[in-house]
Amino acid sequence: MKTKKKVFVAGAMTFAMLGTMIPQNWNVNAASNLISNGDFEEIKSADIGKPEDASNMNVGTWYSNSGGGVSFIGYNESERSAILPAKNGNVWIRQVIEVEKNTDYVFSTYVRTSLSGAQAIVQVADEKGGKIEGIEDQYIGGTDWTKAKIEFNSGDHDKITIGVLKYTENEDSIFNSTMYFDEAVLMKKAEYTKYEEKEESKTKLENLIKNSDLIGITQDSIKGNDGWPLGWNSGDFYSNAPADNPVTIGEGYGENANGFVLPAENGDVWVRTAAQVKPNTEYIFKVRVKHSSAQAGTTVSVEGPNNDENASTTRLGEQYPGGTSWSDVEIAFNSGNYDKVILNVYKYGPDNGNEAEQASYHATVNVSDMRVYEKSVYDKVQEEEKEEEQEEQASQYTEVWRDDFDTLDKSTWSYQLGHKRGIEPQDYVSNKDNVFVEDGKLYLRATKKGEYRVHYNADGSDIVKKYDSGSIATFGKKEFLYGKIEMRAKLPKGAGAFPAFWTLGNDFTLDGLVDSKQGVGWPMCGEIDIMELIGANPDVSGTSDSTVHGTIHNGLTENGDKAQTNTYSLKEGTFNDDYHTFGIVWNPDTIEWYVDGNVYSTIYITDLDYFQKPHYLLFNLAAGGAWPGFPNEDTDFPMDFIIDYVSYSQTAAQKEAADKYYATAPTFSGVKDITISDESQLSSLLDNVKATDANGKALDVSCSINDGQKLMWNGRTRTSEIDFSKEGTYEIVYSTIGENNVYTRACATLHVK
Repeated sequence: MKTKKKVFVAGAMTFAMLGTMIPQNWNVNAASNLISNGDFEEIKSADIGKPEDASNMNVGTWYSNSGGGVSFIGYNESERSAILPAKNGNVWIRQVIEVEKNTDYVFSTYVRTSLSGAQAIVQVADEKGGKIEGIEDQYIGGTDWTKAKIEFNSGDHDKITIGVLKYTENEDSIFNSTMYFDEAVLMKKAEYTKYEEKEESKTKLENLIKNSDLIGITQDSIKGNDGWPLGWNSGDFYSNAPADNPVTIGEGYGENANGFVLPAENGDVWVRTAAQVKPNTEYIFKVRVKHSSAQAGTTVSVEGPNNDENASTTRLGEQYPGGTSWSDVEIAFNSGNYDKVILNVYKYGPDNGNEAEQASYHATVNVSDMRVYEKSVYDKVQEEEKEEEQEEQASQYTEVWRDDFDTLDKSTWSYQLGHKRGIEPQDYVSNKDNVFVEDGKLYLRATKKGEYRVHYNADGSDIVKKYDSGSIATFGKKEFLYGKIEMRAKLPKGAGAFPAFWTLGNDFTLDGLVDSKQGVGWPMCGEIDIMELIGANPDVSGTSDSTVHGTIHNGLTENGDKAQTNTYSLKEGTFNDDYHTFGIVWNPDTIEWYVDGNVYSTIYITDLDYFQKPHYLLFNLAAGGAWPGFPNEDTDFPMDFIIDYVSYSQTAAQKEAADKYYATAPTFSGVKDITISDESQLSSLLDNVKATDANGKALDVSCSINDGQKLMWNGRTRTSEIDFSKEGTYEIVYSTIGENNVYTRACATLHVK
């Protein structure tokens, strides 16, 4: 049965003041867009407000007076934009924004109309939508995306309104046109200049299929087989459907988007277009497809046209999507000798065929977002977007703590010593040969022993200790609850290499170093393995120098703990070739694992109390064990786990969640380092130490003493295993339990003279 326990640890040295641990400054220094949802990616038409009048608009919300909404037709391949509908002569979308008075700003957006003669009005107005003297509207038209930009000074206004308006008193091209705008940005002028420079430096992604969003395309625009297929043009669309059952313009992917509809009651119908390409070049064809019947399917293909109209085209790639949900189809292909390719969505299914073919015959097929990109450009854009997302995410975090390992800070880290964990054949030591800092990096180094040592287990079995290595932890000195925990490191390789970056719940009894009545054992404490590598071992399947594991352990089952794990593998090379970043993003409901910014695993933890409490950090380098097997003659020694830095950051939401936990946890007072000279003074360790719950109620306090390898005193009896005939230094672990079994810990140092 799962035991519900939580923990709070307040060390005598580091946790006396939580404000030192978690700063209160959450300012983001990076330039930011003052317009809320200016790219429209996170909202729907239902989120656009409908104000009673211009004075009834809240700051940061989009409003429309008459049918303005969101479309899944966006600028520069983005998914959404704002839309002002056709058949309407007076419609706008606006947002009120707080600004600083007498400050220079720039407002920009991209605008597009469905009819070439139409124009949209781009505005900066006062809080109620009225004209501001000196700020002129801009009139933007055309079927291509065009940038509008208004530079202005806010004057004596602390609120302004930005927006796009479609207005006409006549039933002309403006009245009949649909208008779109996207990427609405408002920044102070200096910040906007930097933003614009960055935008202009980005790689531009070109869709080689023109007019693929079907703006301005009508059913009458769809051509037959004329000019098959060498004469086909990008931006023109072709179909073999009969005039009495044609391909139509209908529902596309997402709100207010256009798509082709292949007709029902036809078993041999297609829609196609062309794209000009460079020969012998890699490309990607992307399209979205869905069917009115779950059993129906289509063929999506890329084809190379031949000179002879009656000759078959050459298939360069194909897929066969089906089902009633939108399928994202992606086909990678090489253009070969062709300078033009044909993009084809084909519904085949005779009425007298099998069940699937008959379903296709009777079904309609929706086709949306046909795109062809040069793969090298597409990959570069994807990488740039990933880097931008990482930068944006990083700007939301405030770094709480960081260790760049200019030295080994003993106020943060303690050595783990001796035998730990299973049948691993190494001793953990504090020798400078095995744990040291050099050139701003922490080295955990495994070395061969001069003389082997035998460790005897309680069950009578033994382990031959052949190696010395390093393991350090922040237990009792620094703890972590929700946030981003990250290290940059170069990992060892080869048989037996077993480096780990991980956490344990701070109520852990340290494998017996803390009295069992003062905490919980493993895995009841909970464990988060941020990174483990199992070095390549020809004798052990599944081992690799190129794969790392991210895992949680918790609770008990008949077969041991409940582990959930995933892996990340490099496409080329090993984790020993260079440094890589490994981390988790820990929220109250999820833990995400990432390597070099690539998220590869998400585990839901809402109902797992093991991960709703503080944990402490550990680094260790094992040299073999039950999982990795053991070093062999090809394993290189010394074996190094090299850590460049470790950092802990939080968002405001993560900090708020952690603060709620700490607000109800018990606290200690009077914890300090103590010096004694004989056993009779052990009882004094509790004299001045007090614990209270969140309401100030006094709580019982217990303590244990350990030397890093053994429990020396459990705090309940006079007799200890401390040798008072010689000087020594020991760790005191104080424990108390508050409401709902919330453990609280505090640590101090005991000196014996």
